[in-house]
Amino acid sequence: MYDTLARIEKQLAAIELDYLRKTYIATRPRFLDRATAIQAIPDFWSTVIDEAPAEIDQRIQPRDVPALSCLTGLDVERFEVKDADNGEPRSIRLTLTFKPNEWFFDNKIEKKFYWRMSHNGWSGLVSEPVTVRWKHRDRLTDGLLDLAVNLWKKELDLETQGCDLESIEEYQTLVERIQRTPQDAVSFFAFLGFRGHRVSAEESAAAMEKAQSTVEVSRETEGSNEESPSLPDSEIYPHGEEVAVALSEDLYPGATHYFTTAKERDTKVSDEELVSDSNDSDNSEESNAFTNQERERRPNKKTKIHA
Repeated sequence: MYDTLARIEKQLAAIELDYLRKTYIATRPRFLDRATAIQAIPDFWSTVIDEAPAEIDQRIQPRDVPALSCLTGLDVERFEVKDADNGEPRSIRLTLTFKPNEWFFDNKIEKKFYWRMSHNGWSGLVSEPVTVRWKHRDRLTDGLLDLAVNLWKKELDLETQGCDLESIEEYQTLVERIQRTPQDAVSFFAFLGFRGHRVSAEESAAAMEKAQSTVEVSRETEGSNEESPSLPDSEIYPHGEEVAVALSEDLYPGATHYFTTAKERDTKVSDEELVSDSNDSDNSEESNAFTNQERERRPNKKTKIHA
């Protein structure tokens, strides 16, 4: 019975992946068309970010807002998809495009997320920290991103030497900085330094091959809710996978909806304020109370990103 259930679940999972792959191939040209049309709309992406779902909005700090107002493009590619029948569709590449600004020289920042599976059964997205060319210093992440990049580069240098990671200076410096930084004060741009679990492509391939060849589900593990393994102490952005999924599966495909919703609401509020201003002074107190109530029903944003 358990073998049958496991086999059915794997078949369903394969169908879902096939659907995701084919959907990406079919819709990609239309999203490129949309990107071209968006170029003619001022403040499109800053308006969309302003309407972002909670998974994104709660990660935006007040100091991030001016930099995010310079966002002019967001693209999501499932870069490991080769065609409608081949490739891993859960891996994604995010490309953020910015107009000239006072924070960094880069007009495009790319970050790849690889879907991986570990030998202990965990699966999800992993990444590598992105180097940003700051114009002055890292005023957004207060140096966290640069420290994460430095550690990653050091690990690449030492990966064949069998060194203890915790003993190297770059690791100790980064962990100390993380411990001194409250998680609710970490910049959205620290997202660029997210790494996730340390699962190599080789380990993932072996784990996936084993999973494909195994159909047994034991009575002891069936239905268990084991917690995911803890992220390394050197992880600067523990919510990175959550934000990547929200960007790629919610904000990006639903960008037009978020934009039109914001514009319709702003138009409605403007009309109500115009009516309020035209009322007689005897009714001003009542109409202002109504307008204030309407404003309170609007999403609670730290600061409007678009002008």
